[in-house]
Amino acid sequence: MAAVCVFCSGKPDAPESFFDLARETGRGLAREGHSLIYGGGGLGMMGELAKAAHAAGVPVTGVMPEGLVTLERASPEVDELIVSPDLAARKSIMIDKADAFLVLPGGLGTLDELFEVWTTGPQLRLHSKPLVLLDADGFYAGLVDWLGSRPLINPALLAAVTVAPSLDEVWAALR
Repeated sequence: MAAVCVFCSGKPDAPESFFDLARETGRGLAREGHSLIYGGGGLGMMGELAKAAHAAGVPVTGVMPEGLVTLERASPEVDELIVSPDLAARKSIMIDKADAFLVLPGGLGTLDELFEVWTTGPQLRLHSKPLVLLDADGFYAGLVDWLGSRPLINPALLAAVTVAPSLDEVWAALR
């Protein structure tokens, strides 16, 4: 069983298709025999991911900064809630505990987590854990294209991230 850290939006007003994607990801983790590590929130895609994973029997670990426990409503759908002192510690804990990373659609917080894992992994070689970016409905296509066109971005670092257009391809990449 691999511990998969999933980054995604905690916004309660995300499109319904993204909530469906989060639920399917939670169920998929169960089918693939993985555990879940995530941001610990009970709202938005994070909340739906945790509910679906927990209902499917997936061990769920939430990692949440002390200041967000009330603001983001810590999910009751966790087997373990780790409260960190701040966001930097949260990311460090998640990186340490995870065997692989999956990035679903999200906002600036999700992008922050994506770039932290990407920088500490392929660029700085502090870990060699797989990183998969789910480009659902082309959500990240513009970002990937833009990064690929920048002269200061090493193409080998771009190649170190698997960009998957579907959950089927995500699970294949994580196998």
